[in-house]
Amino acid sequence: MNIKKIAAAVGVATAGVTFAIATQGSAQAASAPQTLAMKAPSQTAIPAGEAATSRSTQGDWNPPAGYVLERSFMGTDAACRKEGDRGVAHGKWRQYVCHEKLVKVTDLWMLYQFLYVKK
Repeated sequence: MNIKKIAAAVGVATAGVTFAIATQGSAQAASAPQTLAMKAPSQTAIPAGEAATSRSTQGDWNPPAGYVLERSFMGTDAACRKEGDRGVAHGKWRQYVCHEKLVKVTDLWMLYQFLYVKK
């Protein structure tokens, strides 16, 4: 069952990349220049007992001091927050930060989530 979900996610991501490439080609062919909107890398910090920090669209990103990479995976920001909340609830870590980044896998760009935790 899990393999089916992963295969479906890869299919959806591939279709999205194909659409983006097709859109970019038609935008270049148009007389008026158009731009292709792409989601910029962002972060979501969810500190336990503190106010959440705002999203950042910086190119070079480093985790806050004291945070270590717990895991990375292909998925959504909501999935990363769910994993972070689960770790806080089980006492594995006190705080976490989710950072998403477009990563090139072979010839395709995929959205990956990086979960940094503070133990």
